[in-house]
Amino acid sequence: MLDDANSKDPANTSGSGRPDRLPEGVAGWSWGGFVFSWIWAIPNRTWWGLLGLVPVVGLVMRVLLGLKGRQSAWRSRRWDSVAHFRRVQRRWSMAAGVVVALAVIALVAVVAHDRPAPRSGEHAGGQLEL
Repeated sequence: MLDDANSKDPANTSGSGRPDRLPEGVAGWSWGGFVFSWIWAIPNRTWWGLLGLVPVVGLVMRVLLGLKGRQSAWRSRRWDSVAHFRRVQRRWSMAAGVVVALAVIALVAVVAHDRPAPRSGEHAGGQLEL
């Protein structure tokens, strides 16, 4: 819901297409756009991000969403304020961090599980001498 103070804020140019200048704190890398790609693009109304569904193009779109996603989301959707925009994008970034951390943990677990255990009396340097 927009209140009177935010609707009169000249810095809030959100949803107006391509403003000349972006307010401080809008531009920057989007971890949400990079990690979640088209999933992030839908609620942020960054429709070109849906190209992330296209095979091969998806990786390129992830990088572009990371680089320019925040700016596009600011221009494409009406936000209550810059603070509201930053709060929402921070939540996306935190969710992306959790997903990446879980993926790394799962990868380590798989690699550790697939590694053969040393046989009795052996260690990484060869057989133990008694």
